[in-house]
Amino acid sequence: MGDSKKFEGYNIISVYLGTKEKMSVRQRVLSAFKSLHRVASQTFGGDERTLLAARIKINEEFKKNKHIQNEGSVDELVKLAEEVEQELKSNVIQAKEKEPGVYEAKITKDTTKLNNVMFDENAVIEKPRPGTKRCK
Repeated sequence: MGDSKKFEGYNIISVYLGTKEKMSVRQRVLSAFKSLHRVASQTFGGDERTLLAARIKINEEFKKNKHIQNEGSVDELVKLAEEVEQELKSNVIQAKEKEPGVYEAKITKDTTKLNNVMFDENAVIEKPRPGTKRCK
């Protein structure tokens, strides 16, 4: 019974809401802005030209939309920023040429890893059967 006293005076929903739901609109935008810059630094670290281009693009996009007041629209833009952040984390890699034709890829724990199949230049590709519809 002593433990239940801790929750008196609290709306039970607010106890279960995550931090993002409790943040003000301004805090969510600032958090997304900082997070995007952080991920860009991690993704493009060591490549100053690309990192600068990413920073400029992030700043331009946030400045372009800073006049938006509608909370729903702001939420959509914050969601877009979070999706871009996830895309940078999981699907963008940095590769450096170590010697002509040989590259070293910077893979992180967040990078999406798929099963690779070796390319077979002698593979026989079957032609579609007559009468088979093709996608347009």
